[in-house]
Amino acid sequence: MANILVVDDELSLRKLIKTNLVASGYKVTTAKSGEDGLKQAQRAKPDLILTDIKMPGISGWDMLTRLGAILDLKQTPIIMMTAFPRENEENRAQKVAADFIVKPFSVSELLSKVKRALGE
Repeated sequence: MANILVVDDELSLRKLIKTNLVASGYKVTTAKSGEDGLKQAQRAKPDLILTDIKMPGISGWDMLTRLGAILDLKQTPIIMMTAFPRENEENRAQKVAADFIVKPFSVSELLSKVKRALGE
């Protein structure tokens, strides 16, 4: 069973994502901020991280950079989530080996991205 870390400052979205991933057989840890996400990632050593881009404090991009400096987490696949995509964000995500999903997204789109990121 893959362990997935979901990082988003919006409680309702964290709950929705967690509910659907757990129903699909994944173990899920959540974090409400980039700071919390970094701590949870180091503690849980997830197989995949889903993170919002725009969060107060440490953004998803900043979190991605910091995760890259942590040896145990350097190869962890990441899916970046955003409700307000900028023209260059998807390209930026691909350059750092992260996938990208635009909110709102369907459960099937989310599960497809998760399975691809985990190599399932």
